[in-house]
Formats: sequence, C-alpha cells, structure tokens
Amino acid sequence: MNSLKEFERALQQEFRDLLPNTIFKDDDGSYSVFGKYRIEPVNPGYRLYCSATEVGTFNTTKSALSWCIADKHQAYNTAREILELDSKLGAMTRDIAARTSIAEHSKQWEFRDTIGTKLETKIIRKKKVENELTKCVNWAKYIQQRGFNNETARTGRNQPNKASR
Repeated sequence: MNSLKEFERALQQEFRDLLPNTIFKDDDGSYSVFGKYRIEPVNPGYRLYCSATEVGTFNTTKSALSWCIADKHQAYNTAREILELDSKLGAMTRDIAARTSIAEHSKQWEFRDTIGTKLETKIIRKKKVENELTKCVNWAKYIQQRGFNNETARTGRNQPNKASR
C-alpha cells in the first residue's frame, strides 16, 4: 500500500515536471499546450486561450500552436506577427473565395474577366503573406527545438559518460 502511494507521488511529480513541455489533444477535440494554453476548435478556425484569457482566433492549429511556442519563449513580436499574419491570410482567403464564386456565377464574360484580373494581384499578395507566416512558424519551431536541446543539455542526457573521458 505504501509503495503504491510512493509510486503515485513520483508519477504525479514527473507529470508536473513534464507538463510545461507537453501538447495533447483532449477528447473534445481541443488541445492543451504546455499546461498554460488551450486551443479549441470553433467554426471557422481555432480559438486560443492563455490561462483563462482569450488571445484570438486562428485559421489553423499550426498557427495557434506557433503562437503558443513564441509566447512561451517570450518572443512576443513573433507571436504578435503570427496572429496578425494568420488573421490577414484568413481574410484574404475568404475574399478570394467570395470573388471567385461571384465570377463563376456571372453570365457576363467581361465581368468575369475583370474579377479574374483583380484576383491575380490578390493571389500574389496572399502568397506573400503565406510566405511571411511560414517564416514566423518556422522560427517558432526553431526556438522550441532549441528549448528542447537546452533542456536535455541541462539534465545531462547529452553529456558524455565520465568513464569515457
């Protein structure tokens, strides 16, 4: 009986130690991130909470998770940029889809042609925003990976054996 309680206590301590680095999906489809953030699916997109405060709505979990990583590592400018670019990309995507739908349903070829011409510049601008967002997401991945590497170095897991020196 005593050993079971000791095992539970050790397991709880290990879980508390790992919680700041865990990401898991709950049964309701939401994500718990680093024990501090929550990403919930909404229509459309994903709503992000930091503790109990709503941060914003993202179009993808990838962007929401990247925001969490940037915030966790105190890269606040990157986090702000991710939120802004994701929001801008979502608006551009919806705008392009709406205009494309209008053009497809039009019976006047001149009107369709005019919308098509206008859409070309919007598509180019959307691609630029996508590239900027990808850079921010990749930076967040990098700082998270760097954080994992620092953590393993601190715990001594990557250090050579004393006997091998």
